[in-house]
Amino acid sequence: MFGKLKLGEKLSVYTMLTVLSLIWAVPLAYLLWYSWDGAGWGNYDAVIRLDLFPRFLINSVIVAVCVVSILLIVVALAAFGFSKMKFPGRHLLFNLALVGMMIPASAMLVPLFQTIKGLGWMNSYMSLIGPEVALMAPFALLITRNFFDEIPNELFEAARIDGAGTMSQFVRIILPLGVPILATAGIIVFLHSWNEYLMPLAFINDKSMLTITMAPQYFIEEYTADYNKVFAAMVLMSVPIVVLYLFGQKYLQRGLTSGALK
Repeated sequence: MFGKLKLGEKLSVYTMLTVLSLIWAVPLAYLLWYSWDGAGWGNYDAVIRLDLFPRFLINSVIVAVCVVSILLIVVALAAFGFSKMKFPGRHLLFNLALVGMMIPASAMLVPLFQTIKGLGWMNSYMSLIGPEVALMAPFALLITRNFFDEIPNELFEAARIDGAGTMSQFVRIILPLGVPILATAGIIVFLHSWNEYLMPLAFINDKSMLTITMAPQYFIEEYTADYNKVFAAMVLMSVPIVVLYLFGQKYLQRGLTSGALK
């Protein structure tokens, strides 16, 4: 089924990929063009010179790093349990956990707001970290559990014979072999957290606690908008995630294809 492609099939695949690449590249080209239009570098300079721009950047880094750290610890342990440990109802619990993937964040906004307000987390990092971890956990759990399923059970049986306990198996087997999928989950979650717009808009009123996605708002007024600077802000906030993707591309490719073949 996945044998060597013929010349005609290769041309068809390359043509399709080229068309898809152009579809994605055209909006990016417009973004770069309009961000430079008018004042040129002055558009970017105006964004960088915003008084709160460094604070926005720091807030985004803090939130994204905390979300990734907490989620990877929780998901790695949960995926290990669902994949390699036998206990009653594990399939039911796993399926219930995946239900979270079917619920859009916007549909959860009102109960999340009430929960955040009740916990006293408004205008704090926890108002951004907690919901993000909860909303991204089902997807991260799914791809991580699928990857752990591919690790041979014989390794764990040999470890148990040698006297290794559950946590020892997790540390000595799961973590070293799970680096590709954990890196993949971490990159995806970081990108999602960095680009999050709805949560800061709903839970943050203090300007000093806003994230980088709020920077374009400062160039949009009630009746006018400086779209060149808005686009410049979008380009600047995209630079870190583009760099992260370029360095983590090999992990994404390996991690996202794990579990495809059994």
